[in-house]
Amino acid sequence: MPLESPCALGPFRLRVDPARAAAYARETGGDVETVPLAYPAIWLAEPSLFSVVRDLCDDLDVVPVHESQSFSYDAPLVAGESYDFSVTISREDTPPRLTLVAMVARLDGEPCARVETMMRLVPRAALASVS
Repeated sequence: MPLESPCALGPFRLRVDPARAAAYARETGGDVETVPLAYPAIWLAEPSLFSVVRDLCDDLDVVPVHESQSFSYDAPLVAGESYDFSVTISREDTPPRLTLVAMVARLDGEPCARVETMMRLVPRAALASVS
């Protein structure tokens, strides 16, 4: 799938699962009473969203490798609440990478957070030569 211009996906209606948020907090040394700031990273792995990334990487014969991630909040996420999660994916050739910019909004449209994730695109052949 060629990605000539930014590709907009969503919004996806997603819920902060209280048990999953608490487990994520425990695993990262956080406070289990609040939703971890990095929790939306879990949503990037949603099959309906990540399938676009997977298909693109298959077509390009590359592997996405996590490069960086940032989170900016207007309001904290609340365990048990649902949010609208919209993502724009863009591709760069130099260096080869995907940038995913996600916007998290309450159901009334009020923005909560912005998440930016960069994934370096590493040719599968380069990985095979390392092993």
